[in-house]
Amino acid sequence: MDIPSLGTGSKYPSLIRMSEVTSLFARTVVGVAGDAVDAEDVLWSVGLDPHGAWDPKHMLAEDVYYDMIERMATQMDITPLPLIVGDAMRPDEYGALGLAWKAAPNLLGSFSRVARYARLWTSIVQYELEETPEGFLFIEDRKGERRLGMRISIEADLASGVSLSRQVTTPDFAPIKVFFKHPEPKTRVHHTDYFRCPVHF
Repeated sequence: MDIPSLGTGSKYPSLIRMSEVTSLFARTVVGVAGDAVDAEDVLWSVGLDPHGAWDPKHMLAEDVYYDMIERMATQMDITPLPLIVGDAMRPDEYGALGLAWKAAPNLLGSFSRVARYARLWTSIVQYELEETPEGFLFIEDRKGERRLGMRISIEADLASGVSLSRQVTTPDFAPIKVFFKHPEPKTRVHHTDYFRCPVHF
C-alpha cells in the first residue's frame, strides 16, 4: 500500500474546512518529546492546561498547532519526532473513529473509514483512497504553505497510519512506498527505519 501526501488538488473541493485539529495531537506531540522540551511552556503557549483533561473535542487552530511544533523545534532536534508521535498513537484515542478502524473487516476497510470520517477529529486534512496496479494509494491532501510545523504534522499523521495498521494486522506491516511532497530532513534514516520501505521526499 502506497501512502503518499499530495498537498495540492482534491476530488472534494466542496468540503468546507474550519482549519482546526484536535488538541489530542498537540498533547501527544509534547508528551512523547519528554524532557527535551519544556512541556508546560509549550502547552500553555497554545492555551492548553498541562494538568488538564485530555479532551479530543477541544480543537486548536491549524496555525496555532504548527506554531507549537515550531516552538518545540527551537528546543530539540525534531527530525525523528513525527515518527515517535505516530508510533505512540492508539486506536482507542480516536474515539468512534478508532472503534470503526478496529472493527473494519480488513485494512482496506480501516483506511476507507478514515477517508470517510476523518473530519470528526480534523478539518485541515482530506483523505482519499485510489486503486492502482501496484496497490492502494492512501492520499493525504493539505492546503497551505509547507512550513515546518505542517511538514512535521504530515509526517506524524502518516506514521500514525502505519502504527495503527501494525496494531490491527501484524507488527511486520509495511507500506510499499511513502511519498512526502516537501523537502527531506537532514537525514532520512529515521524514516526508512520506521516505515521499512523506500521513503521519497
